[in-house]
Amino acid sequence: MKQSFGAKLPGTIPHWAASVCDLPDLVVELERIGFDDVVDGEHILFTPVMHHPGGSGNMVHGRNTQLSDRSDSIVVFAAAAARTTRIRFTTSVLLPAAHGFAVLARQASTLDVLSRGRFTLGVGMGWNAAEFEAQGIAPRERDARAEDVIRACRQLWQPGLSTYHGRWIHFDEVISEPAPFTPGGPPVWWGGNALKGPTAARVAEFCQGWLSREAADYDEIARSVDSIREECVKRGRDPETVSYRCSLTPTGWPVPPALDDLIDGAIASARRFAGAGITNFTVPINYYQLDTTALQHLLGALRSA
Repeated sequence: MKQSFGAKLPGTIPHWAASVCDLPDLVVELERIGFDDVVDGEHILFTPVMHHPGGSGNMVHGRNTQLSDRSDSIVVFAAAAARTTRIRFTTSVLLPAAHGFAVLARQASTLDVLSRGRFTLGVGMGWNAAEFEAQGIAPRERDARAEDVIRACRQLWQPGLSTYHGRWIHFDEVISEPAPFTPGGPPVWWGGNALKGPTAARVAEFCQGWLSREAADYDEIARSVDSIREECVKRGRDPETVSYRCSLTPTGWPVPPALDDLIDGAIASARRFAGAGITNFTVPINYYQLDTTALQHLLGALRSA
C-alpha cells in the first residue's frame, strides 16, 4: 500500500497562522507543496491545567492568559475545503462522546459534500477526563458512548429511512440531510491503543483505518497493527483493506536542530514504522518549527526514500 504524508495543523501559532482566519491560507500552501492531507484534533473544553500523557502540550490556562491554540476542526476544514481541490482532511481525533449524534452526522456529511469526498472522520475517546466531567459525561463511559455515536452516525449516512437502537441512542425511521458525497458516509478511523479494549475489534468490523496515540512508542504501534490484522483475519476481512496512521515522530522524539539531521531522523523513523505496517504518516510541523520551504524539502526527501 502506498505511503501517505499529512501535516498536523499547528493551531494558531504566528509562525504559520496568526489567527484562525489564516488557517485556510496555510492549508492552501500545504496543498501546494504536496501534502496528501491535513490533520487536526480537538479538545472541546480546556481545563485550567492539562498535562498531555506524552509529556508534550502541557498547558496552564487562565481567563486572562489564553494559551489554547485550537479551533473547531470541522468548521476550519469546511473553510479550507472551499479553497482547495486535492488535499484531504482528517480529524485526529474528534471526540464523539462529547457530540450530539445527529448534529455530528449532519456536520460530517455536509463536510463530505463540500469537500467532494475528501474528509476522513478520525475518532477516539480522548485522554483528558476532566473535559468530559465538565460536560456532564462520565469519563468511564466516554469510550462506549463514542462507539454508540459513531454507529448511529453510520446508520444515518445510509440511504433511506434510518433506525438505530444502541445503549444510549435510539431512533426510528428518520432521515439526516444532506446525504453524504461518499456512499455510506465519510471513512471512519478509530484511534487509541489497539492492544486493550475493543479498539481492534471496532477497526476490523466497521472502520477504514486506525490512528495511533501521539504518545505511543514503536512497540505499542507495531503490536497494535498486528492486533488489528489478527482481528481482521478472525472476521474474514482482508487486513490489507485497513490503513494505519501514526505521527512520523511520536511525542517525546528529540527534534535535531539542523534540517539535514531532522530529515535523516524522519526518514529513519518512517522506514521503521513502514516496516511495522504503517501506511499514513503525520508530520507534526509544530514540533519541527520549519517554514513551508523547509517542509517541502522534508516532504520530497521522505517521498524519495
